[in-house]
Amino acid sequence: MPTHTMQPPEWIDAAPIQASSSIEIAAPPSAAWERIADHATWPEWFTALDSVEVVGSGSGVGGGRRVTAKKATLEEEFTAWDENEHFAFAITSSKIPILESLAESVRVEPTDSGCRVTYRQGLQAKRGFGKALELAWKQAAKDLTIALANLKSVVEASASDDTH
Repeated sequence: MPTHTMQPPEWIDAAPIQASSSIEIAAPPSAAWERIADHATWPEWFTALDSVEVVGSGSGVGGGRRVTAKKATLEEEFTAWDENEHFAFAITSSKIPILESLAESVRVEPTDSGCRVTYRQGLQAKRGFGKALELAWKQAAKDLTIALANLKSVVEASASDDTH
């Protein structure tokens, strides 16, 4: 499988292609984090994913996952892990031939009514493929918004169940 240049979460701000979505969730940050840190359940709310398998440690910098989306397998390595606050990873390998780098970051911040989850992606294409990757990633950007709406529903339903 081709390898990709690993980028830290800070790189997302400078990435040539960026996607971002945020949502307010009426539940404490720990409730949102619990779902985000439960990798195997990601396809339940991030429906663009077919499966998520933990590789090595399921938490902490250096841990990883193997994600399948639309029959494409991506190997990920965690590049940030601040419990209840921030999770980030970089794609280390995939069969996406035009991809040079992909880094993603999920941040959970407390608000007066619960928390805000912000999911960001930064991508760089291999030389000469910038426009093609940008076009191909438009659906993935829409998938982020859908995923966060699903996450909100799941977390708020679970938080509601916990209070009854």
